[in-house]
Amino acid sequence: MDKCFEGIYRVQFDEKDCVYGMISAEQEIVGFNKKIDVNEGDKKGNVEIWMLDIEAMMIASLKSLAKTALESYPNTERTEWSKQYPGQIVLCIS
Repeated sequence: MDKCFEGIYRVQFDEKDCVYGMISAEQEIVGFNKKIDVNEGDKKGNVEIWMLDIEAMMIASLKSLAKTALESYPNTERTEWSKQYPGQIVLCIS
């Protein structure tokens, strides 16, 4: 995964081969807003199709996480707030 997406070390699969999150090289975990079933329809056996879905879900999940971080920033002590979110989200919102 790290060769396809900068900053992503691997993705998380559940027992049914659904992708539900991503992990950075620093072991920061970001869960996806929605699981991606890699065996659904045209995706089965076509990694290039489900990788596009993963890319779209990465963007959507990070966008919603950034929105949540921005909303909680004024109401949370900064040191605690910065521990609740991945480093890039903290840098972006700060």
